[in-house]
Amino acid sequence: MSMLHSLDGSRRAVSCLGVMLLLAGVSSWAAEEDAIEARLRKDVTFLASPECEGRGVETQGINKAAAYIAAEFEKVGLKHAPGLKDYFQHFTIKGGAAKLEEPNAVRLLGPQNQETDLEINKTFRPLGMSGAGKLTKTPIVFAGYGVAIKEADYDDFKGIDVAGKVVLVIRKSPSFQNAKIDGDKLTAYQSLQTKIANAELHKAAALIIVNDQDTAKNDDPLMDFAYTATSPTSAKVPALHVKRSVVDALLQATLNKKLEDLEKAIDKEGKPQSTLLKDAAASMEISIKRQTLNVKNVIGVLEGKGPLAQETVVIGAHYDHLGFGGFGSLAKGLKQPAIHHGADDNGSGTTTLLELARRFAGQKNREGRRLVFMAFSGEERGLLGSDHYCRNPLIPLADTAAMVNLDMVGRLRADDKTKKDKLIVYGTGTAKGFDSLIESLNENYNFQMQKVPGGMGPSDHASFYQRKIPVFFFFTGDHPDYHRPSDTADKINVAGMRKIADLVADLTTHLGTVAQRPEYVFVPSAKSPSVQGPRIGIRPDYGSDKEGVLLGGVVEGGPAQKAGLKEGDLIIAVGEKPAKDLQTYMVLMANYKKGDKVPLTVLRDEKKMMITVVPE
Repeated sequence: MSMLHSLDGSRRAVSCLGVMLLLAGVSSWAAEEDAIEARLRKDVTFLASPECEGRGVETQGINKAAAYIAAEFEKVGLKHAPGLKDYFQHFTIKGGAAKLEEPNAVRLLGPQNQETDLEINKTFRPLGMSGAGKLTKTPIVFAGYGVAIKEADYDDFKGIDVAGKVVLVIRKSPSFQNAKIDGDKLTAYQSLQTKIANAELHKAAALIIVNDQDTAKNDDPLMDFAYTATSPTSAKVPALHVKRSVVDALLQATLNKKLEDLEKAIDKEGKPQSTLLKDAAASMEISIKRQTLNVKNVIGVLEGKGPLAQETVVIGAHYDHLGFGGFGSLAKGLKQPAIHHGADDNGSGTTTLLELARRFAGQKNREGRRLVFMAFSGEERGLLGSDHYCRNPLIPLADTAAMVNLDMVGRLRADDKTKKDKLIVYGTGTAKGFDSLIESLNENYNFQMQKVPGGMGPSDHASFYQRKIPVFFFFTGDHPDYHRPSDTADKINVAGMRKIADLVADLTTHLGTVAQRPEYVFVPSAKSPSVQGPRIGIRPDYGSDKEGVLLGGVVEGGPAQKAGLKEGDLIIAVGEKPAKDLQTYMVLMANYKKGDKVPLTVLRDEKKMMITVVPE
């Protein structure tokens, strides 16, 4: 009895001790989570702060962000990449923010020798993507919306000669009240770049754009110069935005009509109303200067150890954003440039990258593949930073076993149906076993996982997958603050970001230590319904300053590859018409459909050759 009593007492003591130890463990675990989330909050708050000015490639704020990332890499002991004296891989990109010089003047001449001098910022404003130039008494042609839409059998340039003339066009695209055409298809035709490309294709001397009725409702605002000043493409000719009142006066004097009359006729009849404005002309001098930009990737290396040490796993995220908005902004009604903080896009990915660097650098006696942590610049301009690295790798791409990309991972939220945290994971088909791998790792996290097999897409993993490197890309989905000033740090789900970091840490551990290197698998790219014209499977080099379309790569198994196109080829013409840039190329390709034979003129090693591609 006394023994039983004594034994019972010992059990109670052990039980109490166990509870105490368990509670201590829970307390320690919770404290660690709190510390991690505090780090994450600190990082994303700084990256999205006004001090970093939205991390636009043309701002000084992005340099502060780069210095912050580099300091964190140094703090945890990451090494410089081979060939670098610090953590920065420098490169230059074209398309620096355009700046207005002097003079900028426009004079319109009417049929009765009337002269009207327009006032900059009041009745006209050059577009930020305008070219510079000077014209004297140049005839004016009204060309509707400046579009050619094959599906609607509509072409504003058909039967009208605009060569050497100023082309006057309306923003947006016709409503086609009596024609059945998918509204989504019109989106590709109404961009400013498309209108400029169409005008240049028809050898116009300049382009004047006027607001459509809907855009003009609230005081007929002129586009802010900064809105298009950071566009990756620019016009070869002057391109201006002019008030409707000015255009109405010109049309009244030449056609005895108002702009509204022409708009209604186009929409009702579904036919162009293009015409020469008889005895009207324009003189102008537009002075704009564009500069190249010095930018940099931030790279830190954690060397491997053991038999896999010479192979590499890349963990990447882009740290640039839109700065003060500009051409990539989706904000409506901004009266002046505003900081686009980019907390989720992609302060969240960069923050998670830093957290992963801390965790792996803090592991003692870590064995496995080399880990390279990369914060890319220029992603918002067309994956320029990751593409630059892949063209100029500091560690051989042949030794790169996999790439993990984090872009917009700060808005984790519950799936409406399952109530589980929804996480989108791309690349699950880019290597054998990747799908089952991510499913297995997710057993500890219980994400509602939306898996996308392909490895292409609008983020930096695509640059690596294009080079036949297996990839994963983590994403928590789009939201109303995307590419708007309202993407701020206070809206970040920090606990969710930590949970994603935990999963990616497990994934990185596996990729860094698994004996068999991941085996690349080709996954055909999904086609985007918003792209104008047929696609042939090319990846343009968006950073190229050459006239034409320089190929950064071709899609494996796509029409371009089948026809013999290669990385480094320069497409200079489609059919008989020159393709001076990507936008012009897209406009020309819109004249073809699936199954057509498309003749391309290509420069390869400075030799001109003809290649016929058949879009699929």
